[in-house]
Amino acid sequence: MTGGCFSVGQSLMLNNQRHRVLRDLGEGIIAVEDLATGRIAQHAVADLLKEWKAGRLILDGGDTTPDSARQKAIDSAHLDAFRQSYSEAQQDQAKARLAFVERLEKLPRTFEVMTPIIKEIWDDKKLWRNGQPQKKCPHFTTVVNWINAYQASGRDVRSLVDRHEGKGNCSGRHHEVVQTIARELIETRYLTLERPSIKTVRGEAKGLIAQRNATRLKSDQLKTPSYNYFKSLVQALAPYDVYRARYGQRAADIEFRAAGRGVVAPRPLARAAMDHSRMDLFVVDDRTGLPLGRPWLTLVIDEYSRYVLGYYLGFEEPSNVSMTRALRHALAPKDECPDTRCSWDAWGVMELLVVDNGLEFHARALEAGAGRYGIDVQFCPRRKPWYKGKVERFFGTMNTGLLVDMKGKTFSSVVLKGDYDPAKHAVMTLATLRRVLQMWIVDVYHQEVHSGLGMTPQEAWNSGIQQVDRYLPPSSVAMDSAFSASCHRELTHKGIEFDSLLYNSRELGTLRELHGSRIKVEVRTCDDDLGHVVVVSPDQLTLIKVPALDPEYALGLTRWQHKVCKRFQRRVQEDDAREISLLEARQRIRALIEEDMRLGSRKSRKKQQRFVGEGAPAAETEASSNAEQLPADPVSPAVPASVPAPVVPSVPVAKSKKETANPSPRSKPKPETAQPEDEDDDSIPTFTSRKVRQGVAS
Repeated sequence: MTGGCFSVGQSLMLNNQRHRVLRDLGEGIIAVEDLATGRIAQHAVADLLKEWKAGRLILDGGDTTPDSARQKAIDSAHLDAFRQSYSEAQQDQAKARLAFVERLEKLPRTFEVMTPIIKEIWDDKKLWRNGQPQKKCPHFTTVVNWINAYQASGRDVRSLVDRHEGKGNCSGRHHEVVQTIARELIETRYLTLERPSIKTVRGEAKGLIAQRNATRLKSDQLKTPSYNYFKSLVQALAPYDVYRARYGQRAADIEFRAAGRGVVAPRPLARAAMDHSRMDLFVVDDRTGLPLGRPWLTLVIDEYSRYVLGYYLGFEEPSNVSMTRALRHALAPKDECPDTRCSWDAWGVMELLVVDNGLEFHARALEAGAGRYGIDVQFCPRRKPWYKGKVERFFGTMNTGLLVDMKGKTFSSVVLKGDYDPAKHAVMTLATLRRVLQMWIVDVYHQEVHSGLGMTPQEAWNSGIQQVDRYLPPSSVAMDSAFSASCHRELTHKGIEFDSLLYNSRELGTLRELHGSRIKVEVRTCDDDLGHVVVVSPDQLTLIKVPALDPEYALGLTRWQHKVCKRFQRRVQEDDAREISLLEARQRIRALIEEDMRLGSRKSRKKQQRFVGEGAPAAETEASSNAEQLPADPVSPAVPASVPAPVVPSVPVAKSKKETANPSPRSKPKPETAQPEDEDDDSIPTFTSRKVRQGVAS
């Protein structure tokens, strides 16, 4: 595996001197030998982690070339997982759509040009000699949507498969009090050795709801859920866990002996799950006080201990960017936070990562990062929510434990909402919400007893992690290249050009002196920060972090923001017949957005905030912007930005409420619109064309 751990025999570079770990002295202390001088010193692992984050410590890695046996095995596993995820009919459907896409993607996207060719492809009997999967000839707009989805996913054929299972409303339709009662009874009554029936549990729930209704107005009476609702709560749990709770451990092992115990993590970091969820809370702009909308939370959780490994919170929609930021945060050691009383000891590379079938998880960037560090990516089978039920359950716990009493909280239906307008009552900024969320995770969620564990997540993590050799990527300063797209560019005296941006450094000059004045090199780019790229030397032994020549524009700029700026730049050239720089385009867009945010709708402000954004997470910009030369595939984690806010609301530390197993999941994107690599569209965030022209003329 690329990287290493602080175990006996591990080789590492500390302050440019090669060292070796001699022995583990216990209590987080190891003995390290300087191989040049023979001097032996004791180091605390916590101090070495700080050196790793600062870029002064590099863990030696192994073979990371594309042809390595490890990489081939992982690529083969991904291919097998894809074949197992889709039926033959779905694969035939994707291949049929691919025939239209490959023939038409380079043509002008006009009705007059494409329609005759679509009809020609449809009537080609040789092409469909094994049968036509399509029921009728596709319309022009349908084919254009196929092309957009295919190109946005990095030309991945999986983007052409229908995703009907993601349609419909998956949020709870009952009052939150009713949902809490139902879930508590499932855990405290149904999942017991007394084995009451679902009908009995529903009867008890009916009695508890009647008690609540005695103190409520007639217009605000609670309704008892149906039998099928309770049945759905049980079916959302892992069958093995249900059987074990009702019949005992031995009976469960016997009952499931043929198929095995299923998805049970044997130790910390053996199995982690990641998912997105839109938070049930409106946040406001910290300057204007205007409501911006509901931010997205992308979270990674350890399934053995239910310990949160990392997350990303912001307005970046489910995409390669939000996925990458959450994973980097999960892998990296956490900074000390003055707001929390407890420590957050989550770091290290997981063995298995469970995700759903969202297109962002099928992106090549995730496959590349997983291959470099030996992470096996498993896609959750359809209609089997228990495969990643731990992270889904966390979202439910967060909604009932953290957000339930906050101003600006949203509701799952119009009936529950009543006359309450969460946008008008919202008072919390995104920066404050980030601090509150971290405080709640570290000081509340990790410290409360989990009913499925019989202990707190912190205790489960501490007891299990002592027996695990935790692996880290080799270095923090180039962790960007872990989950990044790869391409090849020509290196000249100007440097490297990528997507209309130039990158250069002294190290690239040295590279040209060694390998030639004009050479082709591999370039790894990060969609969440175009302020630098990572260049792989021709011998595959060295990585060089190269900054952009225009850092004022590119530093912290996402790929989506860059596309918006380029489109605005082109519009100015067409309307005003003059050229402007990308930096000027970015500044003018921000000015237009700030003016329009005072007048626009909440929906437009949400997209505008995505452009204004927070840029690259703070932890990613801590490292020096100068190019750094790193051996063997280093990767740098991103920690979500923690912008100080004037006031931090108190985090609820009351007695723990029972966790819920039916959170409000994110809406699944349709295949025609989901775009994992380039995210959404590159249109300028909503403001009127009149204002754009005024901005151009000014």
